[in-house]
Amino acid sequence: MNSLSHHAQIKKGFSDWRLPHYFSKPVLRHFLHFIDGMSSLGFTGKLTQIHASSHHPKHRTTLSHFLRKSTWNEDYLQTQCQDYVRRQMDPKQPLFWLFDDTLAKKKKPSSQAKHPIEGCGFHFSHTEGKVIWGHQVLQVMMKSGKQVLPYAFRHFQKEQDESKIKLSVDLIQALPQVKQPTYVLCDSWYTSKALIETAFGQGMHVIGALKTNRIIYPAGIRTQVKQFATQLSESETNLVTVGQETYRVYRYEGALNDLAQGVVVLCWPANQPMEKTKMRCFLSTDTELSTQQILHYYSERWAIETYFKQVKGYLGFQGCQVRHKRAITRYWLLLQFAYLLIGALQLQPFSTAIHDMRRARFSSIVEFIYNEAHDGVSLEQIKKELFVA
Repeated sequence: MNSLSHHAQIKKGFSDWRLPHYFSKPVLRHFLHFIDGMSSLGFTGKLTQIHASSHHPKHRTTLSHFLRKSTWNEDYLQTQCQDYVRRQMDPKQPLFWLFDDTLAKKKKPSSQAKHPIEGCGFHFSHTEGKVIWGHQVLQVMMKSGKQVLPYAFRHFQKEQDESKIKLSVDLIQALPQVKQPTYVLCDSWYTSKALIETAFGQGMHVIGALKTNRIIYPAGIRTQVKQFATQLSESETNLVTVGQETYRVYRYEGALNDLAQGVVVLCWPANQPMEKTKMRCFLSTDTELSTQQILHYYSERWAIETYFKQVKGYLGFQGCQVRHKRAITRYWLLLQFAYLLIGALQLQPFSTAIHDMRRARFSSIVEFIYNEAHDGVSLEQIKKELFVA
């Protein structure tokens, strides 16, 4: 096997994470090639790209075999990833768990297809505004201070799983309990009784978007949020600035259906009329937070959207071309591992680290070719050593 300096850097990362204690040398070599291939320029998710870009010495079919049939324990790798994420938590800062789901769009197979991609189904895409065919993944991320890192994921399948809420509840129950204030941040799909009660049981609060048909009880009168909003005037609202934007807000504090006490914030852009189409609503189970804190904390949830964009744009989440469910789940785990390790190796956020990693890869290959040529190695031999002959 050739000796490339950026491979040595990846191997050092493996040692820092104590992976050699859990995995054999052949498994670690596969990990190395997946990390290397995923970090290459123009990577879209194809195993053939990993094979070519990482200078893999074996036939490309060994990569699919590694994902589908190899006996390596993915739970060990997930545990090491989560241990790393927990080490990045700042005990002096509020801790946020970001929940959301995303879709990996696939081509709908013919009814005659003998080997369709497993685990796909029809799911509604908010991005495209329609139902599409593909995989749906529920993701939870940790945000502490400036650190935003993927922690766990679940593959949601309508035919097998009860609901995304059930998967979310399972994920919350598996999260570590800490001493600092902790918040689950989610959109309106997840602000349910089951999720809120589970979060309470884990010592966490929930801040999430709220559907406007939720029931509240102002002055003891049962009404929907959207109906209550029609009775409000501008004089009853306050201006709140979050980031670069200013909003006109009304704060309701009291009972909701399925919740004895909470805060509902009704929110409109300050430069637009208070129309129902412009209104957004947010729920906080922590009634001690100010209105500005609630909106600011909720805005932290945007980081998970950035993560989805990055793994689709850089690490091939959308373009993964393996058919078997186990191989697909393992690929997603290696993708999450790559995201974490690349940032750790470069000591920078992923958005910067991936570009530095790519420069390091290119520099490493140039350095290898230069040194081999300097030692009198022929061009044909260099190609063979890089497995590109």
